[in-house]
Amino acid sequence: MRSVEEYRPSAASMLDLAQRADSVADKNRLLVMAEAWLDLAARAAKPTAADHPPVRATLGSVEAE
Repeated sequence: MRSVEEYRPSAASMLDLAQRADSVADKNRLLVMAEAWLDLAARAAKPTAADHPPVRATLGSVEAE
């Protein structure tokens, strides 16, 4: 997973493009993409169970499959 600092500029780029888009359909697509980037940033900002010290101590190292 990438970091919040990488996702937010992508969202900002989509918003910029949406402001300059000529068609309503293009604006809507770009706004949906911006929202998706912001959702990814929010998910990246939340700690996971693997980041929680007591869980890590109990389960050991947890790696993504």
